[in-house]
Amino acid sequence: MKKIFAMFVLAMLALPALSMAQTVESTTTAAAAPLIGSDGLMVLGACIGAGLAIIGAGRGIGQIGGSAVEAIARQPEAGDRIFTTMIISAALIEGATLFALVICLIRAA
Repeated sequence: MKKIFAMFVLAMLALPALSMAQTVESTTTAAAAPLIGSDGLMVLGACIGAGLAIIGAGRGIGQIGGSAVEAIARQPEAGDRIFTTMIISAALIEGATLFALVICLIRAA
């Protein structure tokens, strides 16, 4: 996990370098353009944000489902109440995720 986090941080630190990188100047043109413009970085940031929102929601809903199954296995008589609470929690997480995705898509446009 630490290696993945370190790779992610290094990738995020390398993005500004990519945006400022110059193309190789040809003999006919003297002007150089950046490889990734500011619009490209905004779209990239929105995509990363949307991906993180989806990953977080998937992990959260998975953890809720696993905990609910464990709780029902321990107390089968409380299964209905646990199931209802699980569904409400999952719906709230999905609502927050949908809001995050909409914000990311608005920022990308």
